[in-house]
Amino acid sequence: MQITSMLSAGYLEPMSDISRVQKLNDSVKEADQSKQQKEQEILAEEQAIKAKLGSSAQVHTVYHYTLGTDGRRYITGASVTMKGSEQDLNRVGGGIASEDLQSRGKEALESAKKDSEETERNQTIIKAESDKREAERKEDKAENEKDSQVRELEQIQNEVIAHEAAHQAAAGEFGGGVSYSYTQGPDGQSYITGGEVPIRFKEGATPEETLRNMQKVQATANAPADPSGQDRQVAAKAAALASKARGEITRESSEERTEHTETVASGTPIIEAIKREDEHVDAEKNGVMSVLASVKELQLQNLLPAA
Repeated sequence: MQITSMLSAGYLEPMSDISRVQKLNDSVKEADQSKQQKEQEILAEEQAIKAKLGSSAQVHTVYHYTLGTDGRRYITGASVTMKGSEQDLNRVGGGIASEDLQSRGKEALESAKKDSEETERNQTIIKAESDKREAERKEDKAENEKDSQVRELEQIQNEVIAHEAAHQAAAGEFGGGVSYSYTQGPDGQSYITGGEVPIRFKEGATPEETLRNMQKVQATANAPADPSGQDRQVAAKAAALASKARGEITRESSEERTEHTETVASGTPIIEAIKREDEHVDAEKNGVMSVLASVKELQLQNLLPAA
């Protein structure tokens, strides 16, 4: 005689619906603990059945598992096939018919199935909530990066405008109109990220005027608090032209001093006038007077030390 029974000691209590997702983790952890406890009870009942049958009966068990949230498979039911005498089998079943044993086994399977479905549903809710939070985190990160880029572009724009305004304020007649270059930001707006002011190198009619012009150009190029590489190149060119103008001024000044010295040293007009006034003086005295007059003239021009 053969009787098949389905065992589940007490079965699993179905989880109550939880309205708030944050409580699911604790509930699922408790469910796993409950699965572990029921597994121990089923194994204990299986051992008790084997003990009651004795050594003459044959027992074959097929376990039914439920996957826990921790990834472990828990025994939540068992199908026990017993072969032996009717007396032995009734002793194990407490005198109940085989149909009753099968009914208990069916209830165990249904309870295990319901528990598995409930666990799967809870896992789906937790995963959906986790995915939602991850998506929100990524969205917030992208939004923060966008805001950071916009703030950086706004700062660059303010710096460029101030930079070119400093050039224009210092340039005066040597500067032209400012022109800007733009970059589109992540918000779709255009921001100023570059600019330039043309500066004219204007030579003067004289070296002095050229020097003043180049000093003005140099000051214009260095007007911003943070001159660019191009600004420094313009300033260097202006400095070179200014140095050249200074050299011309120095050379012209030296030539003027040389011409002035030669004119003063001649003293001819005064000597000739003295000769004409003193024609009645004899030749010897006239020669002395000429020398004295020349010496006096040189003293007047500060070319000889006073006697």
